[in-house]
Amino acid sequence: MNKKYLRHAVLAAAIGSVSQGAMAAGFYLQETSASGLGRAFAAENTIGDNASILARNPAGSALFDTYTLTGGLTYVDPEIDVAGTVTNYAFVPELGRYVAVSSSVADASDYATSAFIPNGYLAAPINDDWSWGLAMYTDFGLETDFPDSFPGTIIANKTNLLTLNIQPSVAYDINDTFSIGASINFLYAEAELLTTFPTDYDVVPALADATILDVKGDGWDVSWTVGALWRISDNTRAGISYHAKYDPKLKGDVNSDVTPAEDPFDDASGSLTLNLPDTLELGLYHRYDNNWAIAVGYMYTNWDRFERLAAFVPAGGAEWDPKVLKEENFKSGSRFSLAAEYFFNDNVTVRFGYAHDEGAARDGFNRHEEEVIREETGFDLPITWRTLSIPDTDRQWLTLGGTYTHNDRLSVDAGFAFIWGDDERIQEVSEPGAVFAYYDGGTTKTEAWLFSAGINYSF
Repeated sequence: MNKKYLRHAVLAAAIGSVSQGAMAAGFYLQETSASGLGRAFAAENTIGDNASILARNPAGSALFDTYTLTGGLTYVDPEIDVAGTVTNYAFVPELGRYVAVSSSVADASDYATSAFIPNGYLAAPINDDWSWGLAMYTDFGLETDFPDSFPGTIIANKTNLLTLNIQPSVAYDINDTFSIGASINFLYAEAELLTTFPTDYDVVPALADATILDVKGDGWDVSWTVGALWRISDNTRAGISYHAKYDPKLKGDVNSDVTPAEDPFDDASGSLTLNLPDTLELGLYHRYDNNWAIAVGYMYTNWDRFERLAAFVPAGGAEWDPKVLKEENFKSGSRFSLAAEYFFNDNVTVRFGYAHDEGAARDGFNRHEEEVIREETGFDLPITWRTLSIPDTDRQWLTLGGTYTHNDRLSVDAGFAFIWGDDERIQEVSEPGAVFAYYDGGTTKTEAWLFSAGINYSF
């Protein structure tokens, strides 16, 4: 194979793998408490039955007249399966065109990794009018891991994003009815990306199992949140909160066996900025009598600002300083939730909920990319916005939980949820060079089980 074409192919594979890995930041995590999980997080910025309200509304500390601690842990066990084929194309100079050189089954089961998500909160009064709080939880996270033999590892192999939000806040009681609050949010993000050629890469066997990119980086960003609570009556409460956007710049090292071909990256410095969304949340909670209460929630997530990814790797030359990796074209979405609580007695509360969560990945086809591929390769290939790394879809939640109150100071929460999404078509292509690959398939299962436990203590 001509070395010029091979260099182009390797660069194209690297670009495609980076963009898909970085897109993992598109997953917003709701899991801020065990009590909230039982309600499908309906009106989580409003209810305030423990200090975890601080994750969603900084005005929540106004609800507590003693120091109150809440802590918990959520176990998330997702399962995403895909089934399809990968077709590899190569440019044949003698023919002056691309031809299909191989095709293989590209199925993967359970490639989304399980994880524990911790949280911790402190709500503290200062006087009759002022209070403060501290929240520690996570906003975004994802970990996927394809087998090294998966034919599409050039497109997606291993991605990992972990975040931690540290959020000090202050609240003020305007009167017995209204409270307002604000917080400063310190977001720490840590990401890892590994992409390789498949272990049985038959197009260029010498590249089998070679590392295309091994990227690790981390970084901080600062944002803010404002919120308000309206105590309409002793039994009815409404809340509103707004979380501003994040733009963390992740800095780290880049390594590769093959990129660039003349001088592969070896602990090269690189950076990537993630344009994460802002959110608006509304909640309404009403207790009918001594036994029943309902909660209604709505959240709007502004994914429209997540349009493209651009990487800075100065060692790669002008082309990588910066390099536009991919036009994402995410769409904003809404989350609707409804829950009910039943109070058996002063010690036991049972809750259950339902939510419909709109995904960020856009439906339909990337017509511009289809036209580019048609002009460059001569092949008419359908290309979806949805990809292997983010097989995102609308999700539905069914949840159940409860609280046991031991005494006026101590209570424990538990909750679990089942989440499922529709099967979706995935068709994507790597950037043409000497070779390119085309995946044609889709998800066959998108599910998750969540289990959470928490403890609350008032001093």
